[in-house]
Amino acid sequence: MDTAQNHKNNEGAVKGSFVFLFVILIATDQASKYLAKDIFQNHNFAFSLPVSAYLMYLVYFIGIASIAAYLFKQHQNLPKANFFAWLVILAGAVSNVGERVVLGYVRDWIYIGNGVFNFADGYIIAGLLILILRDTNIRMHANDTNNTNSI
Repeated sequence: MDTAQNHKNNEGAVKGSFVFLFVILIATDQASKYLAKDIFQNHNFAFSLPVSAYLMYLVYFIGIASIAAYLFKQHQNLPKANFFAWLVILAGAVSNVGERVVLGYVRDWIYIGNGVFNFADGYIIAGLLILILRDTNIRMHANDTNNTNSI
């Protein structure tokens, strides 16, 4: 098998793995909510902010569509860690928004301090942390390289 065909097969396997992960993340979030004992019905926007339904769904649609379009267009150019981070964010958003569309609210069940969360919220936070840490790490290495070159 030639190298181009090998690369194409590997790329297809990676994409398939990410699609599988996306589905598993959503399924895990939904299963955890089904099994949870003490459910809080969150009828508000993210972080329980009281926002009109129209604005809430508009923000959800724009956010999810933007992330999906970005991943579709940039998937070959993104480092795998960044793609993974955006995929995890998208899975969390799709799981919560899908639930809100079907039930009219999001089920939260992980009580931390004064807040109530779910796995999908954790996915979004984890994805954002990965992106922030990677960006910080890249900037630190760029500064180190610039400082080394100027000496």
